[in-house]
Amino acid sequence: MKFKSLILAAALGLAFQSVQAADEIKLVDGIAAIAGSEVITQRDVRQAMAEARRQLGKTNINDEELRTQVMRQLIDQAIVLQAGKRRNITATDTEIDDALANIARAQKTTVDNLYAQAAKNGVSKNAVRRSIADSIIVNKVQQQAILQYSQVSDAEINATIARAREQGITLPAGEPLHQYHAQHILLKAESDNAFKAAESSIRKIHKQAVDGIDFSALARQYSQDGSAPNGGDLGWFSDGQMVPEFEAAVHELQPGQVSRPIRTQYGWHIIKLNDIRDSGTPEERQREAVRQYIAQQKAAQAADNLMRDLYATTHVEIR
Repeated sequence: MKFKSLILAAALGLAFQSVQAADEIKLVDGIAAIAGSEVITQRDVRQAMAEARRQLGKTNINDEELRTQVMRQLIDQAIVLQAGKRRNITATDTEIDDALANIARAQKTTVDNLYAQAAKNGVSKNAVRRSIADSIIVNKVQQQAILQYSQVSDAEINATIARAREQGITLPAGEPLHQYHAQHILLKAESDNAFKAAESSIRKIHKQAVDGIDFSALARQYSQDGSAPNGGDLGWFSDGQMVPEFEAAVHELQPGQVSRPIRTQYGWHIIKLNDIRDSGTPEERQREAVRQYIAQQKAAQAADNLMRDLYATTHVEIR
């Protein structure tokens, strides 16, 4: 949904003016809603509506409908963020820096200019970083819910194709498969302390890789993945087969390039992309199209289930 993506984009820090300059503002501003332990002020709602209007441009949506949708998004984000904190999910300084760098690139500016823009609105650098950290935590909670339930098996693909044929439904032909041949080095981590320790090590390994040390040799020496004996070789894989953070990093690479350290649910990775190809028989392309469709349906259901469960256990009051 376009509207939802705009609100989420704003939450990722594209609208720095929406960050509160000081927590005391909440004490004097009118309360629009209470979501768990979070107070959403009328100021929060007004600023989110203004940002949504700016991004939507000309639209027939009226203020009442826009306010309702904005309010729901703010409440959703608040209760997901609280769930993430209860689960001890955090955002590292590196993740915050990377998010800010991505925002700066999207706005064709620099991170320093983003901080300066925020400062003009009375928002400190620390407040900006807290806002970005909160958005990262929200995204992690959502991704965990989706990844847990959105995997698609060959049996599910077979059943969907068989059912479509029985009902006389024409399946999409599918697009050529973009496939990637890559290697990686993985340092596993499960707790926040383990992630911090692994980050220091992965950065040292990354420096060796960019300095020209043979990637396969580094993988055999350091990687904790089952691919280590083969120099970290992952073979050929298609979009949708890797976790989102890993896949996004691969998309940024050209053949021969080595990624920056990437954090996923499994730990810290360094990726080397060796080659890209478009391939797939008509049958393989069709199966991939069906897999993507099923995955999208599962992801949407998983997201709905997450919010249903959180609302069931969180006090929400709209004033």
